[in-house]
This record gives sequence, structure tokens and C-alpha cells, in this order.
Amino acid sequence: MNYEYYKIFYFVGKHKNITKAAAELYSSQPAVTRAIQNLENELNCRLFVRNKTGVEFTHEGRTLFDYVSVAQSQLLKGEEEVSRAVSVESGTVYIATTVTALYGFLFEFLDEFHMKKFPGVKFKISTGSTNSCIEQLRKGIADLAFVSTPCGAVKDLNRVDIKKFGDVLIAGNKFTELKGKTLKSEDLKKYPLVCLRRSMQLRQFIDSVMEENGLTVAPDIEADSADLIVPMVGHNFGLGFAPADMAKPAINSGEVFEVKLETPLPSRKICLISDPHHPHTGASRELYRTVVNSVKPV
Repeated sequence: MNYEYYKIFYFVGKHKNITKAAAELYSSQPAVTRAIQNLENELNCRLFVRNKTGVEFTHEGRTLFDYVSVAQSQLLKGEEEVSRAVSVESGTVYIATTVTALYGFLFEFLDEFHMKKFPGVKFKISTGSTNSCIEQLRKGIADLAFVSTPCGAVKDLNRVDIKKFGDVLIAGNKFTELKGKTLKSEDLKKYPLVCLRRSMQLRQFIDSVMEENGLTVAPDIEADSADLIVPMVGHNFGLGFAPADMAKPAINSGEVFEVKLETPLPSRKICLISDPHHPHTGASRELYRTVVNSVKPV
């Protein structure tokens, strides 16, 4: 079956005129006539007869057109849907992000991008660890990934460092004796700790920093998401490290307070990761371009 023949047949039947069909197809009249003749030869029947204004269906032609028009209209509708999906104005962007990147950058940025620039763009956002976000990107499930360092080896991917941020040690009101004090790293052994699971990047980062000071982190409670640290600390389960942007609202409300460290944790980065091996829609390309153009070197 030659789809092109049926497409040409559809437009000839739509216009009942070979000249008009050729114009819509950006083809020539002889090419359209030849295609109709070839289709008639394949089907072993006449599909059109000429009249004064152009052509008219035969009985067989009318029967075939009833089926072809349904198929062609569905194909045209599909093309329109795909065009909308990949357009900058109304496409969908699939984003994988860590909670840290979501609170520290993405919420505010998407508000600006969506509300003021491209209100027709839709977002599908999934959260997870840095490793899981990068895995979604590699599999093509996500168009873009926003993660926080450390993010391991991403040499085959494109990485743009967006902003630096810090992690702070926070405590609940059960530990008010720590307000105004500055702790040394070894002092943390005296207090219960709330941390992420060992497989999470923030936990690995804290572990490595503590190991440099000859300490081993032994948390009393482990969580599987960074956004659980602040409420757990607020309920006085222990002291905990949290990204400063994530802890700020609770600090401002008095739910928790920051505990100063003699040696603060080194700063980390929020990064935009993309996979050059996967195609991008117009909307995801524009989002990537806007992020890259809006950031300063960090």
C-alpha cells in the first residue's frame, strides 16, 4: 500500500478537482493524475470520472473515500496535536528535580517563566534523589533534570551550574540552650540527629565533611526526602542539616532556629542537567535556554 497515493486521492476527492488538489499538495497536475492512475491500477477499478468542473466519484471511488477521509482526518488531527505538543507556546515539559532544587530555584523560576512568558506551557514534575532524577533523564522520561551537588559522574550529559546555596544546622525549641552558641563539629555527638538515608546525596555530603573532621554520623532518625528534615526537627526529634532556602520559612516563623557551627558546611550548587542524546520539544528547549541565559557563572 502506498500511503502517498491515498493522500493524493483524499485531496482530489475533497476538491473534486485535480488542479486544486495539486495546489494544496504543492505538486503538479501531471503528478497528481499519475498517482490516481496508479492507485486505480492497483485497485483494478475507476475511482473518478471527469466532468465540466473537474472530476466526480465513481461508486467505487465514493466507497473508498468514505474510509480514506476518516483515516486522513485522524492523521491531520494527530499532526496538529503533535505540533501543539512541541510548540513553545503550548507544549509540555517533563522535569525531574530534587526537593532541594525545587525549593532553592525551580519554584520561583517556573512562576516567572510560566506566568509572565509562556502561560500555555504545561509542566509534569517528579521529585526524587539526584541519582533517580538523572536516571529519568537518561531514559528519556524527563526532558530536563534539576539536581543538587554532589551529583556524581555526568560527563556524557550537559551540566549548567545555576546557583550556589548553603546548608544550615537547625534545632527545635526543645534545644533552646543552643541559641546564640557556636558548636564545634565534635559537639554534634552530644545531640540526637535527624538525617537523610545514606543513599541520599545530602547525607553523603554531610558524611564526607564529618569524616574529614574524624567524625562518624550516627543519626537517630533517617528520612527519605529533604523536605522532611525541617518538620522533624520542628517536632524536636533532633538537630538536622537542611538547605537554607528550605529552612528559612520555619526559622522566620520561630518553629526552628539556626545553630551556628564553628566550621560551616561548604557551599553546594543547584545544577541543570540535560541529555544531548534525546530530542527536545520547543517548550523544553525554550525553558533550557531561558535558564542558561538567566544565570551568572557560579
